[in-house]
Amino acid sequence: MNQPEDNDKRNEIAFSRRNWLKAAGGLVAMATSLRAEDVAGADAALELPLQLSINENAFGPSRQAVAAMTDSLKRIFRYPHAQSQQLIAMIAEKENVPGDHILMSVGSGEILLAYGRHFGAQKGEIIAAVPGYTQMIDVMQVLGSKVVKVPLNDKWEHDLDAMAAKVTAETSCVYICNPNNPTGTLCDAEKLKSFAIEVSKKAPVFIDEAYLECSDDFAANTMVGLVKQGHDVMVSRTFSKIYGLAGLRVGYAVASPQRIAQVRAQMSGNPNLMGAVAALASLKDKEYLDDTRAKIKAGRDAIHAVLRDLGKKHTASQANFVFFQTGMPIEKFQEAMRNEQVIVARPFPPMLDWCRLTIGQPAEIAHVHRALRKILG
Repeated sequence: MNQPEDNDKRNEIAFSRRNWLKAAGGLVAMATSLRAEDVAGADAALELPLQLSINENAFGPSRQAVAAMTDSLKRIFRYPHAQSQQLIAMIAEKENVPGDHILMSVGSGEILLAYGRHFGAQKGEIIAAVPGYTQMIDVMQVLGSKVVKVPLNDKWEHDLDAMAAKVTAETSCVYICNPNNPTGTLCDAEKLKSFAIEVSKKAPVFIDEAYLECSDDFAANTMVGLVKQGHDVMVSRTFSKIYGLAGLRVGYAVASPQRIAQVRAQMSGNPNLMGAVAALASLKDKEYLDDTRAKIKAGRDAIHAVLRDLGKKHTASQANFVFFQTGMPIEKFQEAMRNEQVIVARPFPPMLDWCRLTIGQPAEIAHVHRALRKILG
C-alpha cells in the first residue's frame, strides 16, 4: 500500500520532470531560432583588450557549421557515434587514406600528449627545434626522456640537416611543427619530405600541421602522402585554427593503423556531437575555407608591411600569426602593448626580444598598427 509521502514524492518528481522538459523545450526552441549569420562570419565589434596571444581564428567558424550545430541541438541527448564515423570517412576521403589511418581526438593537443606518453615511457630522446611548440616535449621530459634541442637556422626555420645529424640509437622520436610555432616558418617541402623518409627509417617522425591550412599552398606542403607510402610518420591536424572551432576541441592524426593503436591506448577523450557536426559542415564549406585563408593572409601581409616600414625583423610566417623582433625584452613589450589594450604572446626562449602576435579582424589589425607605430616607431 502506498504511503502518502510516497505519492507526494512521485508528484514532486513528475512536476520536476514536466518543468525540466518545458524548460529544455524552450531552450531548444530559442537556440534553433538563432540565425547562423547572427553568430558567425561578420566582423566582431572591437572588444578591448584585444586577445591576440593564443592564435585563435578571429574570423570565426563557417556559417554552415553554426547552422548545423543549431539544428543538432535538439539531438544533444544522443551519442555522436554516427556523426563521428561520418567525420572519419570524410577526413579519410580528404586525406586520400583508408579510414583505419585516421585517429580522432579532442583537439590535436590530445594526440601530441598521447604520442608523447607512448614514446616518453621509453625514456629515450626526442629531437625538436627550439624555439618550438612544447606540448609533446614537455610530457616526454616529465616521463624521463631527454630533449635534444636543435636551434633554428638563420631563416628561423627548422634546421633539418642538424636535426638529422642528432638521430642516434637513443632517439625515441623526432618532432616537426610545420609551420613552426612560434616563428610561423615553413620547411622546404622537398627537403622535409626527404628528411622524413630517411629519418623515419631510424626513428618515428611526428609532423604537426596545425597551421598548415593557413598557408599559401597547403597541398604542396602537407606530408600526409608519406603515411600512405608506408613511412613511419604521423601527421596531426586541428579544426581549431583555419576552421575556427577552438572551443569545440576537434583534431585528428593520419598514421598507420599500428601507430594509431599505440597512441589511442594513451587517450581517453572522444569527439562530442557539436564538434563532429561542426567539423563535418566545415569540411563541406570550401568557400569558407578559401575566404578565411585569404583574410588571414591579408592581415598577415598588412602587419608585415608595418614591420618593414618600422625597420623590424620578422619571419616569413605562413600561419595565422606573425613573429617579429621588438628591440626590447618581451616583458617590457608585453606591458607596453597591454597599455595599448593588446594582449600578445608569452616569451619564447631563447628569442626573448621577439613577439608572436595573432592575426585579428581588420578593425583589430588597424588598432594593432597604431599600437606598433606608437611603441616601436
